[in-house]
Amino acid sequence: MKIVFLHGIGDGDPKSSWLEGLDRGLEQAGFGAVNRDMVIAPHYSSFLTTNGIGAKLPPVTYKPRDDSASRRGFERRQARVQRILGLEGGVRTFGFHRVPGQVLAPLQQAAIGSLSLLDLQQVRKYVREEPVRGAILRHILDHLPTSGEIILIGHSLGSVIAIDLLDHLPENVHVRRFITIGSPANVQAVHDSSERLLKKFPYGRVDDWSNFLDVGDVVTGGRGLATTFPGAQDFVIDNGASHASGAYLGHRALAMLVADLLYPSKEIAIRTSDIAVRLNDNEASVLLMLHYAHAVHRNLKDKALAERYRHALDIVQDNIVAQIEQAASVSGQPVAVELQQLSNGQLPMIPHRWEIHEVVGELVVLALTNIIDPYELEIGNAPRDALADIAVELGFVRQLGKTVSTALEDVQKCLDSRGGVPWGRVITAAVGLALVAAGPVGLMLAAPAAAAGGAAIVGGLAAFGPGGMIGGLGMLGGLAGAGAAVAAGAAVGGGAPDQPITDSTTLILRVSTEHARKMLGLPHDEALWYQLADVETKLSARINRLTAFSDPKSGQLTQLQAAKSTITKLMAFMLDRGLAPRAIEAATGEKPLADIEKELVDFTALT
Repeated sequence: MKIVFLHGIGDGDPKSSWLEGLDRGLEQAGFGAVNRDMVIAPHYSSFLTTNGIGAKLPPVTYKPRDDSASRRGFERRQARVQRILGLEGGVRTFGFHRVPGQVLAPLQQAAIGSLSLLDLQQVRKYVREEPVRGAILRHILDHLPTSGEIILIGHSLGSVIAIDLLDHLPENVHVRRFITIGSPANVQAVHDSSERLLKKFPYGRVDDWSNFLDVGDVVTGGRGLATTFPGAQDFVIDNGASHASGAYLGHRALAMLVADLLYPSKEIAIRTSDIAVRLNDNEASVLLMLHYAHAVHRNLKDKALAERYRHALDIVQDNIVAQIEQAASVSGQPVAVELQQLSNGQLPMIPHRWEIHEVVGELVVLALTNIIDPYELEIGNAPRDALADIAVELGFVRQLGKTVSTALEDVQKCLDSRGGVPWGRVITAAVGLALVAAGPVGLMLAAPAAAAGGAAIVGGLAAFGPGGMIGGLGMLGGLAGAGAAVAAGAAVGGGAPDQPITDSTTLILRVSTEHARKMLGLPHDEALWYQLADVETKLSARINRLTAFSDPKSGQLTQLQAAKSTITKLMAFMLDRGLAPRAIEAATGEKPLADIEKELVDFTALT
């Protein structure tokens, strides 16, 4: 493997300060210096300062008919890079476009204009004069091997040249890691009066692309490259607001990316034990989540859609495995054999540890959760069909999953005359707590700051692995269990105790779960009616107070009224389906309980 470094503007870094910086970063990370025989650092400053030098652009060598599969593999490798850097301090990703474009562009133009005349000419020559581009690219290609693997690093203008080089590389050269630092490639002033470089990213040729910037580096404008180049993954570091290549490459996080390939360490060995280690509840729920996702995949009829879903699921599963390995490394404790199998790329069997009433709550949440979030696919009825499959895997009959599906559809019809469950879409639980499949563990609860109700729900939940990530469906099943709505009741409006729930999804989950349990002939929680009534009363009180002064169509009033409408419909549904307390049914004159019992399924036949 070779390290190819493309320098920025100026004299071409004849003293190799970039390499000194990289050696410094590697030493800080506990690795040795780079073997100089591995380094290729062509100099091309003279091409930018001398008139009359030119050549035809080298041919484009990357012309795939369809690289969609390559892109999905690329995204999986990008996720791995993000996990590596996630373990390093002082690295931030996403959300650093701090300066509006209309403000930033003049600043970057001024930054380029403030360079010396020589440097400004170098920039303009490369991006605007095709013969110069051709001569530089051909000069660099003459220094590269015709086959093999390289780590490609581009600094400043060198990053622009490196980006331009990617689809001109020899066909048998593979870029194991592409790193850009201090890049101005997103600057509009660089691209003015010139064709955009690299119109199509070579996903099949480049394993991953990490772009590093310091927000104080004016040349970058504090912005990454992802807005201009879809293949780039941006990371912010603090190198003292320096634009120097040595300052960037001397950062530990960046050096770790280089060391990951130069000095590959053995995979984390998960400690085993002669004594069997039992899965805890969260770990078991993670396995249940993965099995359900694989069942969804099996029920997708469209092959292309199924392939995209599988690749997205692979990333989720990779994240879970990485978290398991990290947790095992930190704790030094042996793990359950199922987690060892998962770490080795196998999907272990689901343990049969849930009772039937617990399974109902788990399936309700699973059915309405997008396991592959943040990716969103229209997967039709596959989540519904997967419920029956997962019921069998849990040791029950298919009818159990079908009954849960019917219960969800019944509740949805009562809320929306159009009917139909939004199968496969991510939902939002009580008080803005999103059920999301993201992060190292898979499913977790993402609570907003100061969400007292959210804290009430998640406070007693066990963390899965380091960093406090919460894993599995075990705690999410709690949203469909007794008391969740009450626990969330104080979370709206800054946590004031007299402000009710405005997001009623938790109660929808609760009603769906109790309805399914009743359909299966299982005991159900009649006290849920009183929780709904309490929320309805608080919503009404809040609406009445706000109506006195707020605009009729204000956002808060609209949200509260929609929530109240949902609660009212859920209460009517409970009365209609015999889910309310008997005393309430008698007082409202609903149909006799005997009529409702005819609809029940004999749950003893399900086990």
